[in-house]
Amino acid sequence: MGRRVSNKSVKNIWATLRRVLASAVEWGVLETMPRLPKVKTSDAPMDFFTQEESELLLRATRSPDDRTLLMFALRTGARAGEQLAIEWGDIDWHAGKVIFRRSSTRGEVGPTKSGRERKVPLTSALDKALRSHRHLRSSLVFCNPDGSPLSLWQLHERLWATCRRAGLREIRWHDLRHSFASQLVMANVPLRQVQEWLGHSTMMMTLRYSHLAPGAGAELIRVLDQLGHGNLTATDEAAGKNHQ
Repeated sequence: MGRRVSNKSVKNIWATLRRVLASAVEWGVLETMPRLPKVKTSDAPMDFFTQEESELLLRATRSPDDRTLLMFALRTGARAGEQLAIEWGDIDWHAGKVIFRRSSTRGEVGPTKSGRERKVPLTSALDKALRSHRHLRSSLVFCNPDGSPLSLWQLHERLWATCRRAGLREIRWHDLRHSFASQLVMANVPLRQVQEWLGHSTMMMTLRYSHLAPGAGAELIRVLDQLGHGNLTATDEAAGKNHQ
């Protein structure tokens, strides 16, 4: 018996097939778009590091290169494939921004997940780290000593090894992207801005972080008190009793 394919993988395969069939209809190869079954999937559990945990992680790295590798993910929200494919030409030193143009999946380089470019400002600490990290081994920012591309496994190996050194729980590489978004929202950065930096196609995808915003929750209901709803004076209360 072969290995069972997850619902998430099936959904991704259907999405690719749907795009192919849509193109076939557009080109006149097919007359109509066939119906494809829908696959329901549950979101993977989300974990993230707080600002304090992120600092612990960065301080526990075993080399400056590893520190820059992890800092890049934490400070840009890059997806793993995007970080594997980032090149020196994608960094606009003058404007202080990194431009995500492509992504690498199993060694194959293609467009980003959304199919669009996006720009994320460089923090001063990341700018300094990247300048110190500059090398001539490859056009890739992050690569092996011989200039060959890193693998997804190598990213996780470096992350998990650093988590153990820092005494932190082991999280997925994608959770570094969640950490980027969560820390921004907790710092009261507008969700619309977070959406732009993450490259989410819809606000719905970004709203998963909304509960982390300062004041989100029961505290917000207090605005009704400020508006005067239900603020009865002693005279009002007495009048109410007389009508009972």
